[in-house]
Amino acid sequence: MISDCCSEQKKKKLILLCETRWVERHDSVFLFKDILEPILLSLLKIEEESSNSAPKAHVRTLYAQVKEIAAKLDIKEEIPRVCRLQTARNNVPDSTEEYYRRPVYVPYLDDFCNSLKERFESHKETVASLQHILPEFCTKTDFCSLEAAFNFYEEYLSHKEVVQSEFMSWKEKCSQEKSENLPKTAISSLEKCDKTFFPNIYILLKLLAVLPVSVATVERSFSSLRRLKTYLRNTTSESRLNGLALLSIHRDIKIRDEEVLDKFASVPRNLDFVL
Repeated sequence: MISDCCSEQKKKKLILLCETRWVERHDSVFLFKDILEPILLSLLKIEEESSNSAPKAHVRTLYAQVKEIAAKLDIKEEIPRVCRLQTARNNVPDSTEEYYRRPVYVPYLDDFCNSLKERFESHKETVASLQHILPEFCTKTDFCSLEAAFNFYEEYLSHKEVVQSEFMSWKEKCSQEKSENLPKTAISSLEKCDKTFFPNIYILLKLLAVLPVSVATVERSFSSLRRLKTYLRNTTSESRLNGLALLSIHRDIKIRDEEVLDKFASVPRNLDFVL
């Protein structure tokens, strides 16, 4: 892009600003000064060519839907009253679509993306590292890709050399399978993983399987607990409360009466269990 804007310029690539070596930092500043004008021209050209980019195309579609709904509700399409010269905010054009895109839609997207980044950035590396334990990924990588997950769950695992050796054996086992037969999920991988030969791999797969995709799983358990833990059940033991909560949450699981009766019959009782 820089070469197209300024063909007579010899150097067309910026040098990375080095924080430790002052000589390279000196050269990078001088180079930036020399090609500043081509950089600005390139950025302007990119801005012009990206006028029909995905965000603008999406906001046009969204705005068309909003106009259609507003027309049905007899709401007039207009811009809120603004002062003639805005010194502390974006000067918006006369177009209503451009008004709602620039100071409303774009800031909302920025805030939404920042919120997602703040919420998941700290766990992103661990979860991304943990997925390399799956057979689909472990055959294409090495133990270095798993180190972030190992460091996070170190207290539940054996020594690093043991886990590394186990990972290599697990990788060798998975590489002997055909790619179409390899498990794609943590649950299916647990069925293929022998707990005796791969105890640490089994633990990591269990951790990956129980990681909640969203907060909905936790919220369901909290909502069920509020219904179950009433003042009449304050003395309920932990094991019984867990059982009641699981029954309340997983209502889709069918329970056979015979299995329940056999379970009660196997427990020692003061009175005989007679059917």
